[in-house]
Amino acid sequence: MKRTIVLFLAIFVLSGCVEQKEEKEIRIGVLIPKTGEFSSAGVVMENSAKLAEKHAKELFGLKVKLIFADCGDKAETAKTAFAYLAQQNVVAIVGAYSSPQALAVADSARELKVVYLASVASADLESKVKEGNRFVFRNAYNTTYWGVLATEFLQITNAKSYYFAGYDPLRTFNMAMFSLIKNSTKAELKGEDWIKSPSISPEDYKRVVEKAIESKAEVVILGDPGPTSVSFVREFAMRGGKATIYSVGGTLALPQVLRTLNLSGVAFQAAVIEGQEKTHLTKRYFEDYKAIFGEDANNYAGVLTYDAILIIAQAASKGGNLIEQLEKGSFVGAAGIYTFNENHQANWGSEKLRGSIGIYRDGKIEILT
Repeated sequence: MKRTIVLFLAIFVLSGCVEQKEEKEIRIGVLIPKTGEFSSAGVVMENSAKLAEKHAKELFGLKVKLIFADCGDKAETAKTAFAYLAQQNVVAIVGAYSSPQALAVADSARELKVVYLASVASADLESKVKEGNRFVFRNAYNTTYWGVLATEFLQITNAKSYYFAGYDPLRTFNMAMFSLIKNSTKAELKGEDWIKSPSISPEDYKRVVEKAIESKAEVVILGDPGPTSVSFVREFAMRGGKATIYSVGGTLALPQVLRTLNLSGVAFQAAVIEGQEKTHLTKRYFEDYKAIFGEDANNYAGVLTYDAILIIAQAASKGGNLIEQLEKGSFVGAAGIYTFNENHQANWGSEKLRGSIGIYRDGKIEILT
């Protein structure tokens, strides 16, 4: 009888422990642009987020629960979505796409006392931290590093001249990147112009293509990460443009897009390129994304959203104050090993976290860095 009672109590206690472990979940809010100007990026961000949720369980033993909200393409829409997520008992919120959205959401994070990890936008969030907003972090690289990579490409190719084709809806980050390039490269600037949003002028890119060709620059730096960049490259080739196109990434960094265009001399920057093995997660990210979603994985907005969720999950699993864990910790992602500096910016350019540059030539992507 005693043995039966002891056995029963042991089973009861063990089942209680299992149940308690299963109930412990890490709830993370995700801002996704499902509608508006950046909705194409929203698709890959959501897919990558779901993959991170799956990998958190499989590779880290962490039960993550994601709550999504549509942040659209306006700052006010993002603030509304952030406020909604903040009420869902989340430990932190990641995502949003544009710089104006990230800046607005950063203020909301401080007001609502919820950690926000910017996974895509490159606005000057560091100034928010300097002003005392400890709730804001960013695992994406900032505008400075965008410029560093572009300058590095000009050096690698020994380009003597370049033209800057900016994208007006993302002027904030384009201007900061452009300014760094101008102050860092010896290559001659042959000119600049800004492509209007397709919603304002659907074929404005053609005007900028003409100016870029007339400049006779060796490299055209294209600041549009969206679908219009594909139209730009097609038009450039059709008109006989000879310069190398250097894209800030996004759509023109996707292998399926490059294969469809099949134009040699299109270079791009990314957080990581398939074929690299920056950590044990890199290969798994690219392979599982393709297996689950039926297409090549996004190597900037997608992978950085994936990494953002895993960073929060790893930090939250340690217990204690989440901000302190993020400030002092080291976190594994598909793009590298993340640590944050005193301004809560991921240390891109460090030994274990570097951006990548690739170029499409003769039917394949060559990794330059």
